[in-house]
Parts: sequence; structure tokens; C-alpha cells
Amino acid sequence: MKAHFILPGAGKLSRLVNISLEAKKRLKWLDYYASHGRNASLTCRHFGISPDTFYRWKRRFKPGILFTLESHSTRPKSFRISSVPCETIQKIIELRRKDMALSKYKIAVLLTRIHGISLSASTIGRILTKRGLIEEAGIIKGVKRRKRVNWKIPRYRITAEHRYKAPGHLVQIDTKHINVLGQQFYQFTAVDCFTRIGYSRIYTSSSTANGRDFLISLLLAFPFRVNAVQTDNGHEFLLHFHKECVKRGIAHFFSRPRTPTDNTMVERIIQTSEYELWLFDETIIPDTKYLNSRISAWFDRYNSYRPHQSLNYLTPMEYYLLKKKGEVYGRL
Repeated sequence: MKAHFILPGAGKLSRLVNISLEAKKRLKWLDYYASHGRNASLTCRHFGISPDTFYRWKRRFKPGILFTLESHSTRPKSFRISSVPCETIQKIIELRRKDMALSKYKIAVLLTRIHGISLSASTIGRILTKRGLIEEAGIIKGVKRRKRVNWKIPRYRITAEHRYKAPGHLVQIDTKHINVLGQQFYQFTAVDCFTRIGYSRIYTSSSTANGRDFLISLLLAFPFRVNAVQTDNGHEFLLHFHKECVKRGIAHFFSRPRTPTDNTMVERIIQTSEYELWLFDETIIPDTKYLNSRISAWFDRYNSYRPHQSLNYLTPMEYYLLKKKGEVYGRL
């Protein structure tokens, strides 16, 4: 269809003037209208548009000025001025910059807890977005190698009666390899399914001896007795690790092969530590002592400071003390 019916020289002008596809579509409407006896009803039926839409653009169009067919900006001419005091905004920014992994919901809880200021999470989200403090961090996930299964140890699967009964009733354990400047380290992580209290240590290998050492450290670190653990079928949880469980009377359950949903809690806490700790640590160095100090400090904050949405924004230690009700648990 030719535009020269309504605009002489439109072919040359359309090549010189850059207009949007929407504007070109509207120009076709008017071109068809001019070339078919100026019949508006026929034009509307042909293009499937309403008469109101056609006449609105017909009135707006000025021959020779193709930009009159462009859509006007829908941006508001005036904006609501925020009623949040500048001091409160500064406190929100400080909390976010101190820990870039804190969501708007957790910042709202910390703002009330630390400063006694009550503000909705939506308002905090708008403040952070306006100042460019909301960003998506991409984590490149490696391909997890399929582990060889050793069936010499009986694989007992978890049952419903072992879930979420009391502190220490079930602890999930898993490992995650981390790469620090070309060197491989292994993060052993455990989480109590009832209180969400977590614990982790870094090792240079994922041997069963290190698995046993982690289990002993875990039993000393948790403020309650551990009755059962659940792991995947990795070699680090066999031999010495399993023998230590038997020695201490701890039930050892295994997840189903290639079923990470069986260990969802520990998988989630590993992902959280990966995002909140390693992703933003630009000073990380390949030293076991340093890495353990970093992961210990992070879990201290995770257990005693960071509010958890699944615990109604209590910390795991607050939740544990709330549920303890005077009961005394032996550590070992």
C-alpha cells in the first residue's frame, strides 16, 4: 500500500524519517481510507479497529508530520512525594548496603527491631528500587556429577514420624564444592529441620574422615541432642561418618538417589550461603582457616540476627528458645 495518496513524497520521507511500527500501522489506516473513497466504516472493518480509534488518529494526524502518529508518553506529569523522612530512608539504605542479600521483608523487620520504625515492605522496596539497590544476581550452577552408590550400608529412608517433631529430631547434612581462585574446597553444611539452626565447616576434601570430623563438630555446636541425620548417598557419608553415627546411637537416613527434594532444607541453606556470602565476598582467599572464619561468622548472623520468613520473622535461636520451654538437652 502506498502512502502517497495522502502524503506526496511519503515514500522518500518515510525513508528519511524514522517512525515506530505502530505509527506506520496507523499511516496504513489513513492511506487505505484515502484510497477507498474516504470510507471510514470500510477502513475500520478492513483493519479490525473501532471507529473511535480511527477518528482519534485521523484528528491527530497532520500531513507532512509523521510524528503525529506516534503514541504519547504515558508517564505521569506529577508524582506523589514520599512521606518517609530522609533519616529513615538513610537507615534503610545503610541496612541494605551492609548486607546486599537482605530482602525488603527482612529490612522491614530489622528496621522495627533496631530503630523502632514501622514501615511496609512495599515502601522499602520502592525506596531501594528508586536508588538502584535492587539487582538480580546470577549464579552459574555447575553440572553435578552423578555419585556412585555403595549399597553395602543399608539405606534407610526417612518416614513421616521423623519430621519436624522437636529440636534435633532430624538434621539434614549435605556438601557443596566451592572454587576459590582455582582451588577446590568442600562446604559441609547441616540444618536442624525443626528450628532451622544451621552449621557449616570448610574442608579441603570430601573424605569420610572429614565427614566424621564434621559430625563431631556439629554435635558440639548444636545446643540440643541430635537424634537422627539425613544425607544423600555420597561417599563422604559412608564408612567413618556412618560408623560414628552408629557409635553415638544416631539414626542415619539416606535420601533417594537423584532426588534433591528429599533434602530441601539443607539444599536451600547452601543456596542461601552461596548467594549471601560467597557471591558478595570480593576479598575471598583460598585458605581453609580464613574460609572457616567467614562461614562461622555468617552462620552466627544467620542463626541469631537474620529474620526468617518461614519462622514468622524470628531468628532460629529465638524460635528454639521459644519452643524449648525449660527443657534441657544434652549436647553429646
